[in-house]
Amino acid sequence: MRQYTVTSLTAELDRLVNRAFPRLAVEGEISQISTPTSGHAYLTLRDGDAVLPCVVWRGDWSRITRPPRTGDRVICHGRLGLYSGQGRYQLYANRIEAAGEGQLQRELAEIRRRLDEDGLLDPRRKRPLPTAPGVVGIATSTTGAALQDFLRVSRGRWPAARILVAGCKVQGVDAAASIVRALDLLYEDGRSDVIVVTRGGGSRLDLLAFHDEGLARWIATGPVPIVSAVGHEIDTTIADLVADAVAPTPSAAAMLVLPDAGARAQWVDEAQLALEAVMARMLRMHRRRVVELAQRLRHPGRELAQNRAATDALLARLRAGIQRRIEVEREHLDAIASRLQALSPQGVLERGYAIVEGPDGIVRDPGPLTPGDLLDIQVSAGRLRARVVE
Repeated sequence: MRQYTVTSLTAELDRLVNRAFPRLAVEGEISQISTPTSGHAYLTLRDGDAVLPCVVWRGDWSRITRPPRTGDRVICHGRLGLYSGQGRYQLYANRIEAAGEGQLQRELAEIRRRLDEDGLLDPRRKRPLPTAPGVVGIATSTTGAALQDFLRVSRGRWPAARILVAGCKVQGVDAAASIVRALDLLYEDGRSDVIVVTRGGGSRLDLLAFHDEGLARWIATGPVPIVSAVGHEIDTTIADLVADAVAPTPSAAAMLVLPDAGARAQWVDEAQLALEAVMARMLRMHRRRVVELAQRLRHPGRELAQNRAATDALLARLRAGIQRRIEVEREHLDAIASRLQALSPQGVLERGYAIVEGPDGIVRDPGPLTPGDLLDIQVSAGRLRARVVE
């Protein structure tokens, strides 16, 4: 018979357990949960009469985006080990998910795919919210805090708005159909400028109705803008994806769809002051213009005299300029005439010269002439006839 110490036996059992269950997933309901200051989490999983202690180390626990709560049915992933301090086996989990979460994720992914194929997830399809709606429709439970939160904020922000409430279930197997009926009532009523679908916070399973494909299509095809205001911030529901706008809480939805009356009144006051300032500047400018025109109309004779004097001065300058131009041109013409006179044949004759023409034309050389030839002599005063004697 082999003999063990408590420590060696515990170590051997731990090796056997690790070898037999290196990785596993265990489903159960959380009956107890503790998160001390160390940052680790200690859970007790129950399934019928069986219980299993579970430990989640601080680093793994900090990575869980949606920490489970007592009563949740979960699937813990990790390894099985032996805790030597108490001689018991326990699950060391590094990941926790809600039971059925994997299947749910696949179903939601398929719904998103179909909606995307139909163009219902296209951001360009989303409609703008009215700036100051007169009537706001709201589909929610009439007994929940969500409605009261919405009404309280609405009365404080925009008391003039009328709120139409269509009561419906917001949790349970038939909640999606109930919300669709409430929306249908608001659609048929036709008075709402915008519609809010809302509920308070809850677990992921509590929000399953807002993942319903039929509800999503009813929201996407509504005649007026729809705001999804499911009380959560971690998860995004299918309703959020198809709605025209999203608010994290019912109160935030009221702030989103309704303007702040106080801020709007302040804006109106500021706009009025700005408009009055602009009008005052325009009045001052036009008043100065009227004064200037009145002064000019008060003494029309003076202005006419000034204009007449300016005209006379311009005419005098014009006449003087024309006269100077004429004199310059006359002097220029006289100089040209003098030059022409000096160069003309008549001028040469007037100085005592004569032009003699013989039988062969102008005589420049007397050699070719013979006695008896007739000559034509032109002088300044006329013409003479002569005969060559020798």
